[in-house]
Amino acid sequence: MKKDATERRNNMNLNEQQQQVVNELSQSILLNAPAGTGKTRVLAARVAHIIAQKKAKGSEILCLTFTNRACKELKNRIIETVPEEGFAVTVKTIHSFCYSLIKEETKRQSDRYNDFLIYDDEDCKQILAAIDLTKMTPRPALPELQTFIEFEKKKRVIPGLRDFTNIQDDLKGWLSEYGEDLVWEYDIALADNHAIDFTDLITGAYEFLQDDAICRRWREKFRFISVDEMQDTSEVEYTVISRLFPDRNILLCGDYFQTIYEWRGSYPEYIWKEFRDGYQPLEITFTTNYRSTQLLLEAGQTFLFRLLGKVTVQSIYTERGISASKDPGEPIVLHKAGTWMEESRWIFREIKALPPEERLKTCILVRDNRQAKFIWMGITSHNQKYPQDQQLPVTCIDQFHLFKRQECKDVLAYLRLLMNKHDNLSLKRIVQRFVPRIGRRTVETIESDSYRKVGLMLSDFIDPLSHQTGDPYGLLLTALSQERLVVFDVESTGTDTTQDEIIQIAAIRLDAKGQVKDKFNTYVKALRPVGTSYYVHHISDEKLAAEGVPPQKALTQFLDFAKDAVIVGHNVTYDLSILQSELQRLGMSERADFPYYDTLDIYRRFYPTLRNHKLETLSHHFPIDHKPTHDAFDDILATAGLLMYAIDEKIRPIEPIRRAAMAIYLPLFAPFSRGMEELRRLSYQVRPIKVITSVMNDCGVKVWYQTHLDSSDESNHIDRLENIRKLYRIAKETDDAGQNPRDALTEFLKMAALSNSELDSMLAKDPKIPIITIHQAKGLEFDYVFMASLEDHIFPTYWARQKGDIEEEKRLFYVAMTRAKKRLYLSWHQGLGRQSYLPSRFLKGINLEYCEIR
Repeated sequence: MKKDATERRNNMNLNEQQQQVVNELSQSILLNAPAGTGKTRVLAARVAHIIAQKKAKGSEILCLTFTNRACKELKNRIIETVPEEGFAVTVKTIHSFCYSLIKEETKRQSDRYNDFLIYDDEDCKQILAAIDLTKMTPRPALPELQTFIEFEKKKRVIPGLRDFTNIQDDLKGWLSEYGEDLVWEYDIALADNHAIDFTDLITGAYEFLQDDAICRRWREKFRFISVDEMQDTSEVEYTVISRLFPDRNILLCGDYFQTIYEWRGSYPEYIWKEFRDGYQPLEITFTTNYRSTQLLLEAGQTFLFRLLGKVTVQSIYTERGISASKDPGEPIVLHKAGTWMEESRWIFREIKALPPEERLKTCILVRDNRQAKFIWMGITSHNQKYPQDQQLPVTCIDQFHLFKRQECKDVLAYLRLLMNKHDNLSLKRIVQRFVPRIGRRTVETIESDSYRKVGLMLSDFIDPLSHQTGDPYGLLLTALSQERLVVFDVESTGTDTTQDEIIQIAAIRLDAKGQVKDKFNTYVKALRPVGTSYYVHHISDEKLAAEGVPPQKALTQFLDFAKDAVIVGHNVTYDLSILQSELQRLGMSERADFPYYDTLDIYRRFYPTLRNHKLETLSHHFPIDHKPTHDAFDDILATAGLLMYAIDEKIRPIEPIRRAAMAIYLPLFAPFSRGMEELRRLSYQVRPIKVITSVMNDCGVKVWYQTHLDSSDESNHIDRLENIRKLYRIAKETDDAGQNPRDALTEFLKMAALSNSELDSMLAKDPKIPIITIHQAKGLEFDYVFMASLEDHIFPTYWARQKGDIEEEKRLFYVAMTRAKKRLYLSWHQGLGRQSYLPSRFLKGINLEYCEIR
């Protein structure tokens, strides 16, 4: 009764079209929802209705959207609407969902490291910059190469993928000849760092979902799926998520005329057609606008009719939108200035003219980052003529990329290195700024081909195992001679190391010749059913009930078997992670903190050119006796065979050369290695914010930034320490106390990597008037919106004009217009002398009867 009453209350203010979306649960829906039509509230109400009607539990509902901001807003709305079940609803961006899928399924693939990190665009630029591109003339900009690599990787998924790149013709010729090698080198470099990029998240998820057993498992997780902002979803992304659609109830929603990411591969025509043809959805269009005044809504619709064509618009929106507001609204303000400085002054004066309580409800939108900086400099110049308490609190686009700022990336580099000891990129960043006596030449020598050929990487020089024996493989060889090598593997109810349970542990202890000396193999009773994981390992619940031993007993027996051992496995970090997690969940005091070696890492180092490094591939490529079968015991026999082959063929023969190379530089890294080991131990015991505090205070970051200021000009000075404090506060706010410290740190790093902007959280803590790009403003609304720098050479962009395709630029202009709730201001400057600029051609799309000129 209580749930029914809550649902009635939530639905009271929904209009007829919105109610239809909420109530229709028997067939899939294609929802056209223009800006400001209450879509988020409807999505939350629909989730509540699904749960109230007992059509699905919260855990069986998946909601995907485009930005972290939209995720947070929708999740909060759902929890407000259904407080209990709402927490169980999965609300993620598509990239975050793919991350979860890959993280859970990596064990099954055995070719992708379980401890992988996500590299953002800046990290990937560093990877590319380290590749020899001397053959490329002229040398291209790195973003062009990144776009090419993204497209090439996605073509592996969809061979006939539409080309969304914007690469110059002279570069295309070079890429047609050398592009494949470039992608190959780039992927090897990522693998060396145990890292993946954003494209790998999508293509990796696609590869997993091609496996019928994996696809079935993920499809059965969710009964209802909603996908928002479909107009900005790429063809590849839709191909991935649509694998989950068969026999599920799907809600696809978006606004075709807000498509602004075609340059990244979004393809709404394809998605709309595929969904219509495949699922015959009920089509619903929202027509009531709850955001804008009547005038602003009419002006926006007129703009669409004029620039995109009435026939095109009415083919999707058969009815004109109506405003729920009774306020007719103020006219749009048009202003032509002489120079960019005069334009900035005009914007400054207009905002100052607003009532003080209204000023912080304002936003300044521009086409690109460069224009944002011009406007910011202009307003800052005018601000300085006023006392501090009378200045406008403006902030520029750069301030919202907190996770990409130098000082924050420095702190994140320490955290990433704690979670992934192979992250050479983070290590290089740290040692060149915070570690004395290690310079650029030292790093270049260690990263040279001569070191690579003997199996050495930069990260080996901080590995405690290297410092114990003088060789990263010294402990491996010693443990083999002392008969202390234990090869092990586990099978589990699933692949989530934080929740799934171990159902089989298999291990062998090797003698000095690599032969099996002792065996351990036990089945483990589990509280969770094996579910669809049965199709992978073929261990049934009945078998576990009959042959399994209690988990505490099984884990204790294994730890006794592996006492004083050095562990070996293929992608072994998964097995060690779930073992440690289950020990903690069972309240056992023991830790699975073994020294370990990974045959996946060994074979990637010494045989980097193989098509893949899966256990199955390696066992067929190299002359070993045993083949993997997904039975834990068979898999460890294959792993042991591969280990001994690598030792005999690579590791042992070049040991003297490797030791000599290590001896030159190893002492320089010793103090830093000890410090990182102390920090690593701390990361198991305390929350992420305590680790950040230790990085600041104990690793020299705070002292370094106190002594390295950016500028003596206080107006331009960047308070880098304050930015790190902001990072600390975000870590504190997002920390889930229900997770153990290491899992919480992993989650924080994932959030940092996938975050495009921290706009919401930063403005909530420190309200200011943001100067941002239109792309950054997607999903936001403001009472007063200033669209600045509307010159024709800026908007549309040069590249759009060169291509002869400005349709997306028109839609981007429309998106900017729809951010305004009360009033819209449009300004441009004409320049001086030879630098004379025309106003944007898109201004002709606005009917002057809705405007006033100032």
